[in-house]
This record gives sequence, structure tokens and C-alpha cells, in this order.
Amino acid sequence: MLAYLDHSMRHKMSHENSPTPDRTDSLSAPLSMELVNYLKESMGSINTDPYVFVVFGASGDLARKKIYPTLWWLYRDSLLPNNISIVGYARSNLTMASLKEKFIERCKLHPGEEARFDKFMSRCSYIRGKYDESCGFIELQHFIKGIQQSCDGTPVNRLYYLALPPEVFEDVTLQISENCVDDGGSWTRIIIEKPFGFDSESSAKLSSHLERLFREDQIYRIDHYLGKEMVQNLMILRFGNRIFNPSWNRDNIAA
Repeated sequence: MLAYLDHSMRHKMSHENSPTPDRTDSLSAPLSMELVNYLKESMGSINTDPYVFVVFGASGDLARKKIYPTLWWLYRDSLLPNNISIVGYARSNLTMASLKEKFIERCKLHPGEEARFDKFMSRCSYIRGKYDESCGFIELQHFIKGIQQSCDGTPVNRLYYLALPPEVFEDVTLQISENCVDDGGSWTRIIIEKPFGFDSESSAKLSSHLERLFREDQIYRIDHYLGKEMVQNLMILRFGNRIFNPSWNRDNIAA
């Protein structure tokens, strides 16, 4: 979803002669309101369960250029769960205000969106910690427990997004498995964004490491070099052809 929102529709529009859609009606340039409505329809009823989206590597380029802006676009158009918290985690000595300055230009705010953006930022937090030591991860777990307490004990669904160099994947996933998994009443998912290893041997080693820590249905791999063109066009294919509506949906495809 993140890569798609930022790239695929821009690619499509560059190959068409149709005019650029009205920016007041689109999610993130140049998504149309029709596609936004399709996405909302596929989400079903309003979800009030608590969620936390943790961005590991929050101070890096991937988070600054892609992840935070796309989260804002999703939030702006009500395509995120109502009760979501977004936590940035990195080694850098940052405040939430300084982190905001890193990505706000990429968010492409339009006139009248300032109040909505302030609400989005009120859902964002930042934790400083190392990737190979438990202290920061324990602090993160306490933060998530605080969210659970504020939601009358409702378990929090956890999505950990690793926007990190491959050499720290093993350290981070080990710390998550030891300190930050759910208690069983919710779910934990791990998204790994980067080339998945450097060659077949390192890829197999990382897969073996992850298999020891998490179930396969908890692991989501994104290699942003592998089949990029094809993957970017999947959403265009899906939402451009209503014939797929009954089968290409949340009831039949795990995501």
C-alpha cells in the first residue's frame, strides 16, 4: 500500500492524456476520489480497535520521504483505523517536533488541512533507542501497554515496519520477539522493507532467523527492487476492473 500510493498512480497518469484530477478530491497526487471510495468500501465497517504502527528507522530517508507522508495521506482521507497510534523509533536524538520537520514538506499540505494535520501529529510519538539492546524495546512495550490501558484493556494490534538497513534486521526482530509481541488477544505483524538479504545465502539465513521468532502469517516482506513495475500496477488492475470486486477483497486476500 505504501509504495503503491506514492508511485503507481503517478506512473499511470504519466502514460495517459487525461487531465490531472482536482487535488482537492484526491488522496495523494494524483489518486482520484473514485479510488479512495473503493478503498473505503473494501475496508468494510468502521474499526474501533486500537492499533499501533511502529516505524523502526524513523529518522531515515525511507520514513521521511515515503512512510510518514503516506500515513498522513491515509489518515487525511480516513483510510486508517480510527484508533491508531504511530510511533517512530530510531537511534537519533530527536523530538517529535524535529522529526516532523524532516517529513512535513513531503506531506504536501493543502490550504485548509492544517487542523487535520495537527490531529494526525497528535497521534505520533517518538522513542529513542538502540536496535541491539532491550531498553528501548521495553520502553516501547510500556508505551503500547499504556495505549491498552487507555482503551479499557482492549488488546492493541501491533504493526512493526522495519525501514532499516538489512544488517540490523536480526537484532531488531529478536528484540521485538522478546519484548514487544502481543499477549494473544490481538495480533503482531512484521513488515520488512529493503532488499531481503544480499544474495540467496543471506536471504535464506534471514528467513531461517524469522521462522524461529514468528509465524509465517505474521511476516510481510517488501523488496522494493523485486518486480517493482508489476507490483505497482496490481492496485490499478484491481480497482480499474469491477469484475475483481467479489474476489479481490479483504475476505479472500490476506494483507
